[in-house]
Amino acid sequence: MSKVITEQQDISSSDHNNNSNSNNNNINKENEQKQQQLLSSSIGSEISDSSDSSFISSRIDDKDKPVEIVGQLIEVLQLIYLGVRDSFKVMLAFKILLHSKSLKRLYYNCILLNGIIFLGSYLVYLYWAHPTLEYLLSQFPTLSNIFSIIYCLLWVYPVYIFSMVLNSKWYTEIAAEAFRISGFRNTGGPASVNRLLSSIVDEIYRNLMFGVFLVLSVIIAFIPYTSLINFVLITWLYSFWCFDYKWILRGKWSLMQRLTYFESHWAYMFGYGAVFTLASFFFPLLIGNAIFSLLYPMFIILSVGAKPIKMTKKGLLPKQIPIFYASEKIVNVLLKSFILKKQQQQKQN
Repeated sequence: MSKVITEQQDISSSDHNNNSNSNNNNINKENEQKQQQLLSSSIGSEISDSSDSSFISSRIDDKDKPVEIVGQLIEVLQLIYLGVRDSFKVMLAFKILLHSKSLKRLYYNCILLNGIIFLGSYLVYLYWAHPTLEYLLSQFPTLSNIFSIIYCLLWVYPVYIFSMVLNSKWYTEIAAEAFRISGFRNTGGPASVNRLLSSIVDEIYRNLMFGVFLVLSVIIAFIPYTSLINFVLITWLYSFWCFDYKWILRGKWSLMQRLTYFESHWAYMFGYGAVFTLASFFFPLLIGNAIFSLLYPMFIILSVGAKPIKMTKKGLLPKQIPIFYASEKIVNVLLKSFILKKQQQQKQN
């Protein structure tokens, strides 16, 4: 009997312990659920805080973008102004001219050939001889046209071609003399066969590239409403021609390095060539080229002492514009096709 009582007590005590354990487990589970809820709410608040901060930072960035764009545009205008200012130092160019007898002689030759012989004779024909012939030969318009063709073939175009050949020689001498007077010197090291060959290759490639560039500008000129684009392209081309003499005389850079430098200073270079282009761009072809030939020596002289400045601020406009990219690609394709044809001919032979 006592054993039965003790067994019942043990059973009741074990049931009590089990109930207490289950209650404790339930309490622990509730506590864990509360902790998880608190943890998830804290994580959610952190996420919302981080999203709010990212939203605020994006809003701040959006507010900074207009400031960056305006700042870059102001810098571009300043660089264009500096280029225009450096190209307007006419008195400095005249001082350099008067300082050297060889520069004076070369520039007088340019004035005589381009200003008097070519431009003067062409203007006399265009505004006096041609109208007079049309008036006198009004009954025979065919004779007037024949005389105009003969005059252009026997005088205008031969003198124009002759002046181009002489001008290229005089411009090189003017640049070398201005380079010497300004105190610069060749820093490319002593001349060698490899350097000579590379300079010849660069010169051939340069002429091909600029020839293609001019052809592209002529094609663009025939497209309606593209006068501004054509003006910008010609301005960059003229500006490069002015500075390229100095870079070649220094003897440090290859053609590709000179192009990269020019394209990374595009705003200043546009300003430097803008006045030069405005002086000749809107005239007929032959008159504009004659004005170009008269002014070009001055801008070559000024470019020797000019110090282009690069754009530093970020914004919508790139720091480097691939101005000559299209002409480079076209020349590369033409050269590759030419080399392939030569190789095929050699294999056939």
